[in-house]
Amino acid sequence: MRFPETSIENLRGLGYTEDEARFLHIVATHSGYFSTRQFLNFIGAKSGDRSMAFTQKVLGKSHATARLLLRNGRVYHLFSRIVYRAIGHENLRNRREHGLEHIRSRLIILDFVLAHLDCSYLETEREKILYFCEQLHVPRQCLPTKRYNGAIHKKAAERYFVDKFPMFFRPPSTVVNFTFIDPGWESLASFENHLFAYSGLFGAIQGVHLTYVATRSTRFETARTMFLSMVDRPPKTDPGEEILHYFRLRKAWEAKQYALFSNDDIELLNKFTQRFGKHPCQERYPAWRDEQVSSDMVRSQFRDLAPQRKVTFEPELVDGQAALFEAKPNRRANRDAENEVKNATSSTFSPPFSPVFVGEQKEASEE
Repeated sequence: MRFPETSIENLRGLGYTEDEARFLHIVATHSGYFSTRQFLNFIGAKSGDRSMAFTQKVLGKSHATARLLLRNGRVYHLFSRIVYRAIGHENLRNRREHGLEHIRSRLIILDFVLAHLDCSYLETEREKILYFCEQLHVPRQCLPTKRYNGAIHKKAAERYFVDKFPMFFRPPSTVVNFTFIDPGWESLASFENHLFAYSGLFGAIQGVHLTYVATRSTRFETARTMFLSMVDRPPKTDPGEEILHYFRLRKAWEAKQYALFSNDDIELLNKFTQRFGKHPCQERYPAWRDEQVSSDMVRSQFRDLAPQRKVTFEPELVDGQAALFEAKPNRRANRDAENEVKNATSSTFSPPFSPVFVGEQKEASEE
């Protein structure tokens, strides 16, 4: 987990201690919402004066609002533009108010991140785009995308990775880990939709590791089966055929046969040049160009050299502050009766919630 010195110093300048500043940085970056228990877990303390002083401070400074849920539990929303500006993410959407289902997902995410502080995270949309498109050379059209209609007529904005589920690297591995956050749905429809949204990206990279994060183990095995059936498939592109395509485009370009190229061909050649710039195929190209080796030999060689695709699924249980949301939180482990996915569309949220607690003031002055 990265804690930029400038961000922490800016937060301390707002009156927070080192521990409080680090915690607020994590909340603002990954969740937007937190509970007192999560703060205490982070600082390694028991309930007492420290947690009360922190929550009174963040509310008193109008940096957060509080909401009363079940069992007199409170969830806090870090909304102040001042705090997000301090960490360099003034327009991060975690500032916005959300419904209870979204809040619960954010608390589950925060539990997960707090349990994996040793990992390195791709924290922003920009970081994720740069990693997949620049480092792995994945075409941008393969990324999970959502279009938002703008205020200007017929003008829409494309946003990527809008789910904002944690994406990280476990040291010392350089392979990215994806996550799916299950807030307690009674069916796997949302997981299926998530896999469809990511299908282009999953199909474009060599390995996919996904951690399914939930507060219950009810759907772990069913989710695993769905994930493997949709993701664990042979790659859509033959690596040997792809290199041959690159060779043919390169040879025609070097021969100045520009009339053969469409705009798409030129764009593809540029992508191939970046992708294969340091690839072993560069040593084989002159021999293929001069017809000293056949296309079949090149195809076979680089098909065999391509690394095997690896797809893994890992379930993980977190607390998720379930007692704040469920009238009867179920703490029991796997039960055979729970292993079937019910055909219901309702969520596991219990209906009785109290009105907004305190500090629900808007930051009109900051807008």
